[in-house]
Amino acid sequence: MRMKTKNLNYLRSYRLRWGLSQGELAYLLGWSRSEVVSRIEMKQRAPTLKLVIGCFVLFGAAAAELFPDLSTDIEADVIARAWELYEKIQGNPSKKTKKQIELLEGAIERAARRTSKPEV
Repeated sequence: MRMKTKNLNYLRSYRLRWGLSQGELAYLLGWSRSEVVSRIEMKQRAPTLKLVIGCFVLFGAAAAELFPDLSTDIEADVIARAWELYEKIQGNPSKKTKKQIELLEGAIERAARRTSKPEV
C-alpha cells in the first residue's frame, strides 16, 4: 500500500470547475481508467509528467499552480544543487564555465523572485 503524499494539489478543483468527471479527465489525458486521476487527487500517487503537461494544455494551469507543494520542493532541491555547482565552478575562466554561471545565476535569481514576498 502506498503512503499518502503531503503535497497539496488543486487537480480536483480544476477538474470540477470545468465540469469534468475523473473518467472524462482520464480519457482526455489518454488513460482508459479513472483510477489514475483519483489516486493523484487523493494524494496516493505523485502526478506524472503526462498529467502535468496535459493539465497545462487543458486548463492553462502551470505545474506550480496545480501542485504548489511539489513544485516548491523540486525547486528547493534544484536550487540547492545549483548553488553547490555555482560555488564549485567559481574562478574557472573558461567560456563554458561562464555560460554555466550565467545559467545558474539566472535560475537562482528567478527562484529568489518567486519566493520573495512583495512588501505591502
